[in-house]
Amino acid sequence: MSTTPLPPLILLDGGLGTTLADRYNCIFDHSTPLWSSHLLLSGEGSATLRDAQGAFVEKGADVVLSATYQASFEGCRASGVGDEREAGVCMRRGVEIARAAAEQREGGGKVALSLGAYGATMVPGQEYSGAYDAEHCSVEQLREWHFRRLEAFMPGGEDEVEKKERMACWDSVDYVAFETLPRVDEVLAVRQVVEKGYGIVGGEKVVEFWIACVFPGEGNVLPDGSTIKQVVGAMLGKGKGARPMGVGINCTRVGKVEGLVVEFEREIGELFEREGGEWPSLVVYPDGTRGEVYDTTTKEWVKKGGAKESLIPWDEETFEIVSRCRERRLWKSIFVGGCCKTTPDDIGKLRKRIDEL
Repeated sequence: MSTTPLPPLILLDGGLGTTLADRYNCIFDHSTPLWSSHLLLSGEGSATLRDAQGAFVEKGADVVLSATYQASFEGCRASGVGDEREAGVCMRRGVEIARAAAEQREGGGKVALSLGAYGATMVPGQEYSGAYDAEHCSVEQLREWHFRRLEAFMPGGEDEVEKKERMACWDSVDYVAFETLPRVDEVLAVRQVVEKGYGIVGGEKVVEFWIACVFPGEGNVLPDGSTIKQVVGAMLGKGKGARPMGVGINCTRVGKVEGLVVEFEREIGELFEREGGEWPSLVVYPDGTRGEVYDTTTKEWVKKGGAKESLIPWDEETFEIVSRCRERRLWKSIFVGGCCKTTPDDIGKLRKRIDEL
């Protein structure tokens, strides 16, 4: 019997954008380039976000992801917020709302600053294809773009009012989540962004981060064609930037997740045999889709002909995957939750299964 302790399971929330659309009748289309972050621009929208995120906490989520996945200066400008200082205030409001929701949890919950791929801010979105424009097609270009956005949440500012607000925001963040990355150059870019950010905050609070990639196709490769070996090397290889506390998969069909995790484990083991290193946490939050595919042009979920629907409930399938993974005792901890189409009820069912361990 192994003496290695079982890694703890930490419960993330679920699909915020789809919950807002399905349960709160929010409409997201080309007139709302910020998608769920559009609600940060108004008092009424912010109240809706508070209610939706509070619902996930009420069902047992340990970690709340901020409604900033598609937030960007470009998106704010296209939404009528052209002043960059005002745009920063709006984006930081997402952290404030997430923190308020997390504090509803007994003992206090955690907040992850959600930062999606550059492609998630494009119109139409390209986080599932990785087909970026010519101005964002290299590590250097993506690094510059991601740093400018991350910087809006970090300590700094032009005057005491802005400095105080940005420091309060950063103090409210427990993790930074770089999510749904479809390209290996973007993985490298965000590691360099965090390394640069660490240098800037200096003696201030250093926030841990994770990187989650998306695998929308049939094979175990990124949309840019990168293999798991290449993804793992970019995520955890030495000398490539700050090393994340967690790595994994999000916005991917749950039926693909176990095979991906096993391949991640094999490649991480081989990487650490060559370079050394300490196992990170696993972060896995698959879609709750049942054959639907997201159309980035219409911004609607549509069922494709021939799509197979799993007969196993999402919470059961997800729990079984992470339970088997946990028994292998490799990861430092396991963050598990849901992405698109997962509801507060799904998270509540997953909470119950975790608590019964």
